[in-house]
Amino acid sequence: MPNLLETLETHKAAKNDKRVFGLVVQGGGMRAVYSCGAMVTLLQYGLTDVFEHVIGSSAGAMNGAYYLSADAEATSIYTEDISNKNFVNLLRRDKKVDIDYLVDLVLKHKRPLNLDKLRHSRSQLHVVVTNAKSGRKEVLSNHEDFVEIYEEFRATAALPMLYDKKVNIKDKWYIDGGVSDLIPLDVAHQLGCTDIVVVMTQCVSNYHFDRRHTRLVNHLIRRYAKNQPSAVRKILPTNEKVLKVNLNRIKHPFKKTRVYLLEPSDEGSLISLSTIDKPKVELLAKLGVHDMDVLLHEELVN
Repeated sequence: MPNLLETLETHKAAKNDKRVFGLVVQGGGMRAVYSCGAMVTLLQYGLTDVFEHVIGSSAGAMNGAYYLSADAEATSIYTEDISNKNFVNLLRRDKKVDIDYLVDLVLKHKRPLNLDKLRHSRSQLHVVVTNAKSGRKEVLSNHEDFVEIYEEFRATAALPMLYDKKVNIKDKWYIDGGVSDLIPLDVAHQLGCTDIVVVMTQCVSNYHFDRRHTRLVNHLIRRYAKNQPSAVRKILPTNEKVLKVNLNRIKHPFKKTRVYLLEPSDEGSLISLSTIDKPKVELLAKLGVHDMDVLLHEELVN
């Protein structure tokens, strides 16, 4: 049996391959350095323009865009540019996680996207956002030459309570995409993907759903998210119904759909979404690089 690397290379080279490959990238704040490292490995093997669709919410959307722009140094955004109190400072009154600093200073000026490569990529980028009024998921797929891509980043990463601002794009207001869809595998299914690589930043086994935890979360949300519409408060911190569906589809894919799962191999290396400890961030980036390399070379099983 071929491994994933051979499968992707074959798909990239074949003109008549009817399979549709999707890449789903989970976010998770600073923890998304893991998925960013995984994207770097794909680039190192020349696996650009191999996916028809790249889908991400929050930092996962950013990582997907930098992958499509062929930026093999993208992990430095996490390890060099935002692992500091300019980005994360939980003692600040406002913008405890400063998405404006990330977008306006780091992404636009220090680490700008290669927009030309992004525009000419074979892959279509899909950015998941949450409607700030209804709490419903929306997917931004028509980027119109990517002139508003940085605002799409700001919107999909607009964390309630931590950034606590809504972002306007074409007269609609959005917040963090992870609120409505933390692991947008369902979007890949809707796009007709037959083969889906899912890059997690947290192990599937770490997701637990129990009433006691739900009551605690709801209590904290009622206390600290008072300025959010009721439709948003009901699904904070993420829409559990959608999450449960996607977790189930990872474990039990649809017929004629294949899911290739990447998740951290060393749970001891995981960090929180607000960690700015540079050595820990660097370690998690290296783990993402390593784990994707292992996944690419694992023999596939029928």
